[in-house]
Amino acid sequence: MKTKLKFFTFVIAATLVFTSCSDDDTVVDTQKPTITIVEPHTEEEFVPGSVLLFEAVFTDNVELASYKIEIHEDFDEHTHAFNKSSQDLNPFAYEQTFTIPAGRTSFEATQEIAIPAELNGQPISEGAYHLGVFVTDKSGNQQEAFLEIHIEADAEEHVE
Repeated sequence: MKTKLKFFTFVIAATLVFTSCSDDDTVVDTQKPTITIVEPHTEEEFVPGSVLLFEAVFTDNVELASYKIEIHEDFDEHTHAFNKSSQDLNPFAYEQTFTIPAGRTSFEATQEIAIPAELNGQPISEGAYHLGVFVTDKSGNQQEAFLEIHIEADAEEHVE
């Protein structure tokens, strides 16, 4: 009987030791990645039919996962009080998500984005556009950055 009691006491003690030594010390990543937009610059102008060069540097304390570039019109500065008829608008829009190679804590992104001269046979609407950049790390933390660009037919052509 004493042998069985010693055995059960040993089993219970061993179970407590092993379960209390679990991986509870794992650190959860709650830090958002960072974005540094190199190109384009705020208020930079582009001619319809030209190419926008996008360059940015993304960093994270653990691991990056993906980034997204989004361009959409900002004709009414998002007040939704634009006086022009919606029939007269033909805005350019762009959205693309890119995967960052596994294991990277820093990544230099470069994309050439074609700005069309026409959409559906009509010239694209000129004016202010928002360029949004979103970067997500492997843990799902996301950071975003926005800047305003302009698409204008009388803008100077960018020569690289």
